[in-house]
Amino acid sequence: MQADNPDGDSLGSALALEAIFTEMGKRTTLVCAVDIAAHLKYLEGWSRVQKDIPHDADAIIIVDTSTETLFELYEKNGQLAWIKTKPIVVIDHHTETSGISYATESIIEEAVATSEIIHRIAIELDWPLPLDACEMMAVSI
Repeated sequence: MQADNPDGDSLGSALALEAIFTEMGKRTTLVCAVDIAAHLKYLEGWSRVQKDIPHDADAIIIVDTSTETLFELYEKNGQLAWIKTKPIVVIDHHTETSGISYATESIIEEAVATSEIIHRIAIELDWPLPLDACEMMAVSI
């Protein structure tokens, strides 16, 4: 899940996680409440990002966002209330924010980009790092 203002870091990080989890046999859905900006549409996979969160999701991973104010559109359309009922993991590099109060786990570390933290997690947990994930992490940085 990305905030209402997706950028190269959030989209690249989301696409990297999608590639990693797909390699692990997990089903993923990329979501963002707004349309992906034209300048990001060169990234392979941008078109898989959808606006609505599937109601069969087991968990939510929020990337490149550690403040609740960036989910205004999900708040307005009522999806945020449903999101809050699920386990939520936040992965972000913005250390100056207050965080997301309803997150189950927050991994907020100083880094150049969120994908740098994703790479650290993947190495530590021995997750696969397929080429497409690595490419998206490099773009993110």
